[in-house]
Amino acid sequence: MTTAPATTSTAAPTKPTTATATPAAPDLPLAHLAPATTAVRTGHFQTLRPTPTGVQVIDEIHGTWSLTEPVLVALLSDAALRRLAGVHQHGVTGLVGLTPPVTRLEHSLGALLLVRRVGGSLEEQVAALLHDVSHTVLSHVVDAAFPRGPRGSFHEDNKARYVATTGLPALLERFGYDSSDAGVLNEEAYPLVERPAPRLCADRLDYGLRDAVAFGALSLGSARAVVADLLAFPSATAPDRVLALQDAELALALARAYGQCDATVWANPAHVVMYARTGGLMKAMVDSRRVDEAELWSLSDHEFWAALRARAGEEERALLDSLESEVPQGDGLSQRTKIRTLDPDVVVAGAGAVAPLSVVRPEWAEERGEYIRRREAERR
Repeated sequence: MTTAPATTSTAAPTKPTTATATPAAPDLPLAHLAPATTAVRTGHFQTLRPTPTGVQVIDEIHGTWSLTEPVLVALLSDAALRRLAGVHQHGVTGLVGLTPPVTRLEHSLGALLLVRRVGGSLEEQVAALLHDVSHTVLSHVVDAAFPRGPRGSFHEDNKARYVATTGLPALLERFGYDSSDAGVLNEEAYPLVERPAPRLCADRLDYGLRDAVAFGALSLGSARAVVADLLAFPSATAPDRVLALQDAELALALARAYGQCDATVWANPAHVVMYARTGGLMKAMVDSRRVDEAELWSLSDHEFWAALRARAGEEERALLDSLESEVPQGDGLSQRTKIRTLDPDVVVAGAGAVAPLSVVRPEWAEERGEYIRRREAERR
């Protein structure tokens, strides 16, 4: 039966009971530690295991992959990338246990594996691995703390500035890669990695699959089937290359699951309120110099949360307590969030071409259009 994405929920989800102490840290490497010599859980769906020749990635969605290319092994040993294992994809909601602890590192590796699966070049795999390297603690919570610049998010606006403080430029240049804004740190120059919404790309597909499975919008088996069905069209090296699916039914299931995540999680009013309150506290701490801006990139989420608690005043500690133990009611802030939908390219059998799912399956054009109209009406 055809169903549109669910209407954005205004009810706060049930949150597990948590103590007001700093949430327990997961089994993740911290930025200041040396590269792990044993298997390390890097996030909700993924484990890294060192091998004699490189690194083995064991991912519940993407399967098991061996990475042996020297540049990839070197990047995965670099503190600037490894710190992303301590940064939650969902920011404060992931930190306090309201959402699963998906991390920026597991997502970055997932994007790399998608590019690798379809035959993308090593350079494009490097770009995929590095596309989120400048994310701060608590991910997009920082966007609620500081004004967004021309690129639309704090981590993108400050990517060049942050990367210049790390060892990444020297590492990349050692392997012959351009570390400037025109090189592998500009993911928008690599079509398999980044495409404008609502098209499919490695970034959008990986986080969409992880969230769809984590929140029950898509089964793990269906997510694996989507990954197995993926290809680069017309080839992985063509200038106009795109990620596409061959099975329209799988594409429809993916698009609906992605829409469900937007309706119930990404635009959930309670989550948006938690971002706003945490962002406000983050800004107050930085403005008052109780937190150095550099700590936004040097600490893990758990270390940062502990630092906030140690340096907070009485009212601010009460706010931290409430964020750890209560789910706030929405107050209309979700109306300001962007509307996320997916319209993946699908291979048209016998035509030697791809077309958006909304063309191949007109019912999706109707469903997607109705969802967008409903969300836009909420903004008025």
